[in-house]
Amino acid sequence: MSLKRILLIGNKSWEVEPILNALLNVRMRPAQLPNPTHLNYPWTFLQGSPQPRAIWDTFQDVTIELWCIQDIMDTQWNPSSSQGKHVCLPKILHYRQEQPSLVVALGTAALGLNNSNNNGCVVMGSNIFIHNFHPKGENPESKWDDPKDFEKVLTSTISPDFFKLLDTTTTNAINAHLLKPFNNPADNIQVMADKDYIGVSVVNITNYQDYATSDQSGLDKLAGTGNKLPVGSVETTHGVIRLLCNAPFVFMSGITDREGYFDADVNGKDVNGNVKTEAQNFTAAFNIGVCLGNMIPKMAGYVAGK
Repeated sequence: MSLKRILLIGNKSWEVEPILNALLNVRMRPAQLPNPTHLNYPWTFLQGSPQPRAIWDTFQDVTIELWCIQDIMDTQWNPSSSQGKHVCLPKILHYRQEQPSLVVALGTAALGLNNSNNNGCVVMGSNIFIHNFHPKGENPESKWDDPKDFEKVLTSTISPDFFKLLDTTTTNAINAHLLKPFNNPADNIQVMADKDYIGVSVVNITNYQDYATSDQSGLDKLAGTGNKLPVGSVETTHGVIRLLCNAPFVFMSGITDREGYFDADVNGKDVNGNVKTEAQNFTAAFNIGVCLGNMIPKMAGYVAGK
């Protein structure tokens, strides 16, 4: 039987490391998830090295790899460059000769659901909409464009049965361990999953000041297509990962902020005036790891056909 391969691909190191913290914590992960068989933590390779952060070879006929895009990006690129990510992502694909059976995009995001507050929640979906925020190449650090796949909803070949893996027992196990973010936490911090959710990826952003208008620009562009499906999250990288290959695809977004409230939620301060950006981002990323830890054994069985 040929080996099945699952790729778990995160964006920045400050996102992947909290995810890995959750996956290594025996009090946060289920008993069915063992330690990785290969672990590159802390990261000691040269920038641009095509090495994963962790590998699990403990599931029969399935190998699972956790990657960080920032690790593998060549030094010529700004770490936020969509163009640089797109150029360097094939390093992950070519790490093994087997093509992936499942690709999972991981990253922090704003929420796109009805302008409500879901800070701290984890949203899972399968559709992607890529919006080019600088369509005329205005950003010299990132000039990626793909007229064939940009500005339209890209569906996934993932089966609806995948989302049945989140049964009541699994959902309750995840929700029991999700952390509360410091700034403006949701009243009900939970995992939210639906195959129909759309991840809006607004690309070619390397200046965080663009966030003041970029997310809404992507949402407006999607609305202009006549889309009726719910928007699960808004960020910058799920779409880049989606175009890596044609394997079944899902995304997991850890929600850091309400749409339109990036400064208040991500850059908010405590009563002593301390900026809580890292606490907000760590919590959302860690919660992805909590969700992922409960899903990895189920994903392995899913792709193995068991």
